Amino acid sequence: MAWVTVTGSDSIWQYDNAATASDTYEDAPGTYSGGVRTYTKPGGGTLKTYAKCRKTGETELRGELSKTYYDAQ
Repeated sequence: MAWVTVTGSDSIWQYDNAATASDTYEDAPGTYSGGVRTYTKPGGGTLKTYAKCRKTGETELRGELSKTYYDAQ
């Protein structure tokens, strides 16, 4: 496990690159790899989500962040 800075977040956010379904919503659709859940919508298009996040310099977990959003920054 390693905490990695979320690209596009101005170093505000980090994610756990070893997170799995047990670290977040276990029944969320998609597949996990490198701490990212990837989900392909039925009508097309893909959503990517960092599964386990925190603010840089903190230890409190803050839930999920949209990788799709931050990749577009």
